[in-house]
Amino acid sequence: MLALIERVIIPALVIFLLIGGIASAAFGLALVFRTEKALAFMRSMNRWVSTRRGLRQAEMPRTVEVKSRRGRILLALFLLFGGVFALYVLVLRLEIPRVATVLDVNLQKWFLLGVVLQTMKWFLALGSALAVLVAVLILFFPGRLAALEERLNRWYSTRHILPSAGEAMRYPLDMIVEGAPRAAGWIIAAASLAVAAAMALLIAARYA
Repeated sequence: MLALIERVIIPALVIFLLIGGIASAAFGLALVFRTEKALAFMRSMNRWVSTRRGLRQAEMPRTVEVKSRRGRILLALFLLFGGVFALYVLVLRLEIPRVATVLDVNLQKWFLLGVVLQTMKWFLALGSALAVLVAVLILFFPGRLAALEERLNRWYSTRHILPSAGEAMRYPLDMIVEGAPRAAGWIIAAASLAVAAAMALLIAARYA
């Protein structure tokens, strides 16, 4: 995991910041020397995309409830036997240190990986126990399960939680830039060139 972060994620982030710094510096210089074209480009990029339209299908309540008694019994049996089998394998058969030894993985060196695997194991075990509990409720306590489902099956729409003002378009920084485009351009160019130069030095030091 640490090797992945050091060899892939950090270099990719450095390159991304380098490219972004150069692009931002170019935009800042365009504000200084080609003000009208830069402002026209900035206005053309300010397109508002409403999340309400894009997430409309996700806002619609859906149900996967099994109506027939036979289907509920089959679902309960599947959850029961599947949950018991998964619990048996996860708790009694799956030992992370032994598996790591077989795969020749040093968990002392890769401590974080061992923590992640152990967490996943017990998370899956907890889910399997929950599946067994639901199966027991379906088979022997359907009334309690129905009452529990009624309490849990409450639909919360983000349209009701989030204020409608969240859909309003705001661009205060653009207004500041339009008010003083050349001064803003020099500030953007200077800050972006500093970031780009720092990233270039990191790349040069890495491959020196």
